[in-house]
Amino acid sequence: MGCGASAPPPEKYRFHYTGDAGHEEFDEKRKAETDASAAQVSGRKDSFKAGDGKIHAAEPEAPASTPASVGAAASKMKRKVSAKDRFKNAKNATKTASAFSAAGKQRSKRNKGPHGWIAKDMLLGKASLDKFEPKRVIGTGLMGTVQLAMFKKDETWCAIKMIKKDYVCRHNDGRHIKAERALLNACDSPFIVNLFGTFQDKKFVYFVMEYAAGGELFSRLHNTKGIFGCNTSKFYLCEILLAIEHVQSHGYAYRDLKPENIMLDEEGHCKLIDFGFAARPDKDGLLHTNVGTPAYLSPEQLNHKKTGGYKPYVDYWSFAILMYEFMTGVTPFCKNFKDSSYEIYTRVITGKIKFPSHFDPLGRELVTALTNVDVDKRLKDAKSVKAHSYFEGVDWARVENRELAPPHVPKLKEKGDCHYFEQYGPVNDSEKAPDKIDHSVFAGF
Repeated sequence: MGCGASAPPPEKYRFHYTGDAGHEEFDEKRKAETDASAAQVSGRKDSFKAGDGKIHAAEPEAPASTPASVGAAASKMKRKVSAKDRFKNAKNATKTASAFSAAGKQRSKRNKGPHGWIAKDMLLGKASLDKFEPKRVIGTGLMGTVQLAMFKKDETWCAIKMIKKDYVCRHNDGRHIKAERALLNACDSPFIVNLFGTFQDKKFVYFVMEYAAGGELFSRLHNTKGIFGCNTSKFYLCEILLAIEHVQSHGYAYRDLKPENIMLDEEGHCKLIDFGFAARPDKDGLLHTNVGTPAYLSPEQLNHKKTGGYKPYVDYWSFAILMYEFMTGVTPFCKNFKDSSYEIYTRVITGKIKFPSHFDPLGRELVTALTNVDVDKRLKDAKSVKAHSYFEGVDWARVENRELAPPHVPKLKEKGDCHYFEQYGPVNDSEKAPDKIDHSVFAGF
């Protein structure tokens, strides 16, 4: 008998329906038997035994013959009903607590962990900047800044990306921030930064996001003599590959894969960020805009006018460039940081890559297969990449569940620790909002 269910009454207590003329009548004999045993029924009492989750009926007591004993039996009947009600209420409360939201479970885990001050979920409601206590700026860019902040409601910490409306309007970038929000709302990957919500004021659009306290993977790479070892490289590549696969499963191309756009969370796992260049292909499955960082772009991206466009599999070309950089400290088509975009372009078109002698042989095979200039001969999907010999023995389910130990775990000393980030000046929000801002571009934020 399941938890909370009542056993069917014995056959002699049931009512029988004759149905001769469509009416319900009692079987008199059965009714008499029921009346005769009423005292026994009144004397039954339910007990809940901890551990088995069932209600057990106690042995019937002797029928009462005095008014006092009748009152006692009635009292026991009341206790019986009350016990059932209490049990049902407790059961319903348990169901409600379990099903209320996944955020409840995440908050419970967060509060118990050593870094419970980092928000993993956030119920913003009608958000505004007044709900946060801004802290240090942890990133800057052409479109705005990223600021560490504390959510006043529960004193958890998050990152707030502040995008200048003026810049968006002047550069016709409204579609980019809309695509970024749409994709982040759709994504549910342990290797993609969480978006808690967005809001806006006269000057900025705000993205409230998970704080990846370990800083950029780019900084980590250049703090380890410029290269990662074979096992370290493979650990990060596995998580990044799953992140790209997840993005593409939602119909988007990421288009800006590089170490600066991969963060480490408080446990040392990867978090893909900055989805401003993510986009869906057109009806023919093609993308046409030239965006991204030249050193990580494929030939068809750099030559998109001649090729008529490119497909989302260009993300796997960038993945190969990232893999090469992890193991050598440089990208394959750059000789130094002074190279012009045109110099990089001419090298990418040829597709010739030189590998140092220490480069992992299986890794070399994979990079070569991912950077074949002939698209028809190139590896261009996550399934093929996972099946390559370089990833032989990888338990992808364990990777997805974050069960593998990261090669580096950030050391966070206090709430709001941000020592893995560069120091920047404060946000300058004293300027008057420009008059020529088309606020209809930001409808829905």
